Amino acid sequence: MLNDSDINLPILIIGAGIAGIACAQKLQENGKKVIILEARSRIGGRIESKKIGSDFFDLGASWIHGIDNNPIWDITQKNHIGTTVFNYDNSTYFHKNGQVFSDKEAQEFESYINKIDNLLSHTQKISALDAIKEIIFSLNYSGNIFSESYLKKLLLSSFERIANDPFATNLNLLSANYKNYEGYFEGDEVVFPKGYYQVIEALSKNLEIKVNVDVKKINYENDHIKILDCDNKTYWGSRVVVTVPLGILKKNHIEFYPPLASDYIHSIQKIGFGSFNKVFFELERPLTFRLENSAENISDFYWNDSGCFNILDLSKIYQKPIYLMLFGGDISDFIDSSTDSEVSDFVFRSLQKQFDKIPNTPKKIIVTRWGVDPYSYGSFSFPSLNHSDDIVKILHKPIKKRVFFAGEHCSLKYAGTVHGAYLSGYETAQEILKQISAPT
Repeated sequence: MLNDSDINLPILIIGAGIAGIACAQKLQENGKKVIILEARSRIGGRIESKKIGSDFFDLGASWIHGIDNNPIWDITQKNHIGTTVFNYDNSTYFHKNGQVFSDKEAQEFESYINKIDNLLSHTQKISALDAIKEIIFSLNYSGNIFSESYLKKLLLSSFERIANDPFATNLNLLSANYKNYEGYFEGDEVVFPKGYYQVIEALSKNLEIKVNVDVKKINYENDHIKILDCDNKTYWGSRVVVTVPLGILKKNHIEFYPPLASDYIHSIQKIGFGSFNKVFFELERPLTFRLENSAENISDFYWNDSGCFNILDLSKIYQKPIYLMLFGGDISDFIDSSTDSEVSDFVFRSLQKQFDKIPNTPKKIIVTRWGVDPYSYGSFSFPSLNHSDDIVKILHKPIKKRVFFAGEHCSLKYAGTVHGAYLSGYETAQEILKQISAPT
């Protein structure tokens, strides 16, 4: 029960990403005093739009993953934020020699992908790597379009690619039931020609946000919250909502006093959290192989000894030859610790193995390094081995009715997404409002 002295204390929210902003907005709409404490010098968290010249590049989140009934889509419509459809479910595939798959090859390859996908839903709690290997090597390969050994290699590397993107990990660290946690809405996928940050701007109006406040300790011992930042400045609140990325919690960047109970610690450590990086590059001229083989599609997959690569063509958005490659797992870890030059060499060597007329260097390259970002230590969560709803639900339980957790990693249905983070923040605010209005 709150003391009289607590009534005027604000609700403190740690983190000005979309979960924290959504939570603050809902609470403030209902007349509550809210202060957001943000460690960075900017707001938005893992939504970051960088303007270079007249072009905007989303270094973090890019897509609204399905617009049907998606709250992020509703926000864009309400605030007249421009988007463009960017579906990449139809792709062009290239063999190791740079030759495009024939229509029959593409159909057979995709039929096996779908068949394995369906069988995965019946697997037990083992790693996705073990489950997929078992399925791949048990299938009856009746077609004669591919050799069996070649097709098996293509399929295994394709599923390794799925672990990298969209799950930001490696196949051996991903739960076999990952299909239950993709978390997208139905409908078109859209992107923001002028940056995802417009959503943050729209939601954060009139909120009190203090930047450059790097929280190091949360004391909830008494009937109020006492927060200490890295400059030893103190903040007092009636409650606190912790919306920092899971990577921050895993690193124990914030000390809790009293220490968190073992079930919270287990949940934080058990939920997967991976590095996922982007490499944008601009060329003097469009990629020749795209013009010759896949101009209608915006997504190309190609294989070589280093694995399966995906390249997205953004030329129609930027009106110039700009491309995007997405990396998770081991390659993302490599990017985190490499220079732009080293990343460029890696990307362009992979293209040169496959295709003719590939330049040695790009006109421009933009590389993200979320895995070593000191305010996130990664990109987003994923279902790790033996993942279950119960592990996540632990973070839904407030501690002493004063400490709450929110963020994409707290979402049961939409982990790893912006809409998952938004809904988590919104629902946490609803829980606090319900608690405040309940009879003492």
